[in-house]
Amino acid sequence: RFITSLFILFSIATLHAAKITWTPETGYQSDEVEMSGLLPEETRQVLNLMNSARQAEEFESRGRGKLHYAKKGGNDFSEGKQVKSYRKALKKYRKIVKKFPKSQYAPEAYNRIALISLARNEIDDAYEAYERMAWDYPNYGSFNETIGEMYKIAETRLNTHRVKIFGVIPGFLNIDRAVSYFERIYYIAPYSDYSPLALLNIAQTWDEKGKDDMAIYALDRLVLKYPDSVHAPDAYLKLAKKHTEQTNGPYYDQSSTKTAISFYQDFLFQYPEDDGVVIAETELTDAQNTMAMSKVKIADFYYYKRKKLEAAKVIYNEAITLAPKSATAKLARIKIDQIQAKLDVQEAITEEEQKALADKDQKTAKKRARRKILGIF
Repeated sequence: RFITSLFILFSIATLHAAKITWTPETGYQSDEVEMSGLLPEETRQVLNLMNSARQAEEFESRGRGKLHYAKKGGNDFSEGKQVKSYRKALKKYRKIVKKFPKSQYAPEAYNRIALISLARNEIDDAYEAYERMAWDYPNYGSFNETIGEMYKIAETRLNTHRVKIFGVIPGFLNIDRAVSYFERIYYIAPYSDYSPLALLNIAQTWDEKGKDDMAIYALDRLVLKYPDSVHAPDAYLKLAKKHTEQTNGPYYDQSSTKTAISFYQDFLFQYPEDDGVVIAETELTDAQNTMAMSKVKIADFYYYKRKKLEAAKVIYNEAITLAPKSATAKLARIKIDQIQAKLDVQEAITEEEQKALADKDQKTAKKRARRKILGIF
């Protein structure tokens, strides 16, 4: 069963790379003689369906000019006879892809479905058709161009396309659907130039909706899988910024600040010539200062509340190491000097106490030496 499934998938992906042409005089023609094991009657049926569908489609397109994206907010395809011709074409093309998916004309049928759907401003149907072309028939036409069409539709879905209520009232933007379209591009074509762009759009969309975790997840995938992409430097800066924003100040947990520092340092190491270097250096300094101030606050707790001077001194030193040239480091050095002064005093007192104790022990020993048992020994 597994081997059979692999064979079917391989057949769908490879047997449809034939060159297909169409003219009004000759109809559809393919340089592949056999049609994936179809019977002669089925072969004639596929060709008849393709030709009649294309004729119906061309009847309408001649009345309206070349197929094109519908203008924003408009739908010119309202005349009954012409709409019926598109519907007739779509019905036949869909019958082909459903009944003869292994035919070399199946991807061409999906392509025509996509183009007609775009002309009718039904961009979701167009996206689905292009997705099937890219997934099931990657060798048909230009795979990258197919992914490019999917990307354009996803962008349109994100920025401008609104489904009309009752065919008149513009509805809301469907942001979630746009994000799902970008995710599917990333899944289907992970090595295309559109995938990092798709992830960048996903991150920006989630960021605008206030879903920081989802935005960070998209940016993480971008920098990990596409470090050489032109969008990777921007993604690093966005990631660092998002992590910085998740920390509410030096009194709170600094794990996000620590991660942000790591991203800023990675950015500066990997992209030293990038235009964002100045911004990265400035924000890295700010993040390190926040981290250092957090250390100072912890050290203050040990210093003032617990009287653990040695522990406080160690943590103040950690703050200086994090941001040695900052105002926070200067404050930490002042605190260390104060602690050291107290430690010196304690040490001096301890030495005097030890000397006094030693003298006391010596006197006690002498008294015992002079003591006689029963007044005799």
